[in-house]
This record gives sequence, structure tokens and C-alpha cells, in this order.
Amino acid sequence: MIAGANYSSAEEGALGQWRGAEVGIWTCEPGVYPDTEADEVFVVLEGAATVEFVDPALPAIEIGPGSVVRLEEGMQTVWTVREALRKVYLS
Repeated sequence: MIAGANYSSAEEGALGQWRGAEVGIWTCEPGVYPDTEADEVFVVLEGAATVEFVDPALPAIEIGPGSVVRLEEGMQTVWTVREALRKVYLS
């Protein structure tokens, strides 16, 4: 974490499995967070953030409710969360 509060909630996380993939809820408070991504698809339920792609270098994206994003394992990202974020993921 570069700045901000903890990025995950103990009350949320993996909810189960679907066809061998983990399904869960992830939450994050406002702040700036570097991350190494897992192979996943997610849908944003609440909040707002910018995701910068460091490696591979790709254009940054703005995400908010309804955004659907596909990340590949090993991507290096920096998340700037402006409003508490909540997403459902399949990984």
C-alpha cells in the first residue's frame, strides 16, 4: 500500500468455487495500492478507481459500478481508489 487504509475486508472474500474457479467479493478503501494480479474477471458493484497498468504498459482505465474487467496473471498494476470499491470476482 502506498497510501490509504487496508484493501480487503475480513468479512468478505472467497464465497465458493464454480467450475474450478474461485468466486468472491473483494472490497477496498480509498488509497493507492500496487498489486500483482491474478488471472480474473470482475464486475464493480460500488465505488470508483483508476487502474494503471505498469507491466505490461497499457492505458489506464477508470472503473465504477457496472465495469467489467479482465486481468491476466502477473500483470503489475497500481490502483488509485477514490471511493470505497466493492467487486465480485471470478479467479
